[in-house]
Amino acid sequence: MKCSSLFVDESGKSSLAEKANEPFVMTGVILENTDTDTVAGFFNYIKLKYGLNPLKPFHSYHIFEDDSPKNTVKIQDTKTAKQLMAHLGDFISVIPIKICIVSVDKSEFRVALGVTSIKDFSGTAERKRMREFPYEVMSAKLFTWFAQHLDDDAVGGIFVDARRGGEKELIIALNSFRDPKGPLDNATSKLIDEKCTALCFAEKNFLSGGIEIADFISWTAFFHARRTMNTMDHLKLSTTWKKIKSKLDGQSIMKIGKSEVRKFYKISRNGVHKYLKKP
Repeated sequence: MKCSSLFVDESGKSSLAEKANEPFVMTGVILENTDTDTVAGFFNYIKLKYGLNPLKPFHSYHIFEDDSPKNTVKIQDTKTAKQLMAHLGDFISVIPIKICIVSVDKSEFRVALGVTSIKDFSGTAERKRMREFPYEVMSAKLFTWFAQHLDDDAVGGIFVDARRGGEKELIIALNSFRDPKGPLDNATSKLIDEKCTALCFAEKNFLSGGIEIADFISWTAFFHARRTMNTMDHLKLSTTWKKIKSKLDGQSIMKIGKSEVRKFYKISRNGVHKYLKKP
């Protein structure tokens, strides 16, 4: 039986109660298990070439952005960082991976739910949980995409670099997707139940080439989603983004709009989510 892995990383704040005008991005990278060691080996070679410890996880923010005194891994030399950026773009363009990036505009998401104030997220446990609803809708897209890409005789495991609190939301989401009475149609629910056989969460120091690649792609996509790519012109990040984009399904980010949110939660056009109807 063939086995594949979906590596998931996120960028931005997931909570609808924080940075409402900023997008939230989730990235999925599919890698066949037979290719995992080879791809990880090449990634480690790149890390070694640029003086990075191959036994430490590659976190793009710390390598390229973080100027805090405690961060000792940032590449300070712009020329070297630019070369690494180009090398990573070339690497991603040739390795055997599939990529899907999902993003939401949190302000639109709130409108679709019928949220008019941050106070709507207080009170009952159900209302508080609404803050993390983007996880449900976005993971539904990623997990369905993954299951549909698996061959008839294949199964897959999902590995997530999620932040604190995200683990619980994704477990709840996956269980609901498997439920025939859940938010997905019966055929999709059955497919996810049969194909997605494991859900694992990576700790901060977990070493995985797939997670590291997803981290870099998600970090890059977040600049595009925020329209701040020009802030990284000194590293030619836009050139690397073009190489990533060429490998995306449909060659574009999958943006979830208000109509999809309403459909997922069965909200009428001028209605509100059922949790908001309760006192």
